[in-house]
Amino acid sequence: MRHILLTAFLALFVLPLRAENVALVLDGAEYRSLPDPSGTELADQAQGVLARAGFEVVIARDMPIGDLRAELAALQARLEEGDIARLVIVAAGWFVASDSGAWFLGADADQPGLATIDGAGLRLDTVMELASSASGAAHLWLVTPNTRALRDELGFGLRAGLPDRLPVPRQVAVMRGDLRGTLAGMGAVLTPGTTLSEALAVSPDLRAEGTVPTLVPFLPEGFAPVAQADRDAWQNARDLDTEAAYNEYLAQFPNGLSAQEARLRRDALRNTPERIEADLALSRAERRAIQRDLTTLGFNTRGIDGLFGPGTRGAIRGWQSRFDLEVTGFLTRDQIFQLAGQAARRAAEIEAEERARREAAERADRAYWDGTGAGADEPGLRAYLDRYPEGIFAALARERLADLEAETRAQAERAAWRRADASDTAEGYRRYLSEFPDGRFAPEARLRLERLEPIRDVPAPDRPPAEVLEQEEALLMTPALRLLVERRLHDLGFDTGQIDGNFDDRTRAAVRQAQARFGLPVNGYVRQGLLDAMLQDALRGLFR
Repeated sequence: MRHILLTAFLALFVLPLRAENVALVLDGAEYRSLPDPSGTELADQAQGVLARAGFEVVIARDMPIGDLRAELAALQARLEEGDIARLVIVAAGWFVASDSGAWFLGADADQPGLATIDGAGLRLDTVMELASSASGAAHLWLVTPNTRALRDELGFGLRAGLPDRLPVPRQVAVMRGDLRGTLAGMGAVLTPGTTLSEALAVSPDLRAEGTVPTLVPFLPEGFAPVAQADRDAWQNARDLDTEAAYNEYLAQFPNGLSAQEARLRRDALRNTPERIEADLALSRAERRAIQRDLTTLGFNTRGIDGLFGPGTRGAIRGWQSRFDLEVTGFLTRDQIFQLAGQAARRAAEIEAEERARREAAERADRAYWDGTGAGADEPGLRAYLDRYPEGIFAALARERLADLEAETRAQAERAAWRRADASDTAEGYRRYLSEFPDGRFAPEARLRLERLEPIRDVPAPDRPPAEVLEQEEALLMTPALRLLVERRLHDLGFDTGQIDGNFDDRTRAAVRQAQARFGLPVNGYVRQGLLDAMLQDALRGLFR
């Protein structure tokens, strides 16, 4: 696969758009049909050396020949555009040669011979010719393994390894050696201000051919694209001043010039009160619990709904201020625990206070009950209920008061009956029935009243004029008034049937009988005269 490391963003920040430094690393460490070479696994190490020097690095690791050719085609396109100033090609793996050329084998090579080698490997003279198209210097570093393991795997006309000499074109330098020597030589020549000849002088295990400058360094003195890219990326992060921007800077330059400051600034943004609370990911239920705790402690959240609006934020600030905490309006995990503990203690105190209040109220209740005679008489019972309508003894007081009232009424009824019985007159019995229409002696009173004033059955007259009906409707406009008339007729001893406000035939008969008794025109319809007569009869019964 193809891997690209853009650690320095050279094309944007340091060099002109058409003057990039590019490196292509061909790493053949594992072959499908051929034995694997030893001591050639350089991709990751070479990538680090080149990236630190500000190169855009393309890695082609263990690729078949078709993919290798695709990488060369991509390199050719870049070279045609003229945007490569310095080019470094590093190849490590199996090389084979013939009298006419040399090749770097793809990972899918299978016992190639002279007739098939062009389909199994890259021609090095093609690679070098492409390298010579760079606008500046080009280096080709060849890591050569021990060729003994490959000798028996090659077909006719090929031999393992590189030829003694390569046809190196102008502006291209070719270095060959083992892995350690290659990495050391690359590290030296990529030091700004160092010429290739100076780098080779300290790397005796390398062999070089082609253009080897002695005066012009491969990278100029002071060349520091990574540092400049670092500074530019840091400035961009500072301009944005967001956690994401600092994370992006650290991803590009984990050990950059401003890495420590970036981490500090990122942590400062990450640790804002809003972010700390947001990271807690409080649920709606947890937020309601916090609002209840604040309310328990006397801070008004303006509702317990799980939504932290201005009311809740103000309550949090008030709580933080009271307990000498940083006043932010946002909570940390420790503060939530502290708040919950305080609310639990306060809730226990409130419960204890309420319990003490209830006990004091109960003592006062019992003391007042005892002070009013413990329900011995009606004045004491009424005084207790006035003070404690929902008190401990309220139900008992009402029960006893009802018994006393019932007894008083029973005594009054017995006295009224004795008076009626003693007088044995119609007026006496009517007075009793007026006071106690459903009393204990009411049936007997009606029988005696019937004996003294027999109720005559008055036949119904012809239908009265319409104005009589209208007068009754005007007098008895509501069902309640009709019920009162039926009730009074019943109390006078007349059979109205069911007392329901419905004036049926029995009600009309009772009306006629009452009209006859009071000497009024008999028609069975209620008029003002009947109402007046029944009212006067009731009043006479009350005041006699």
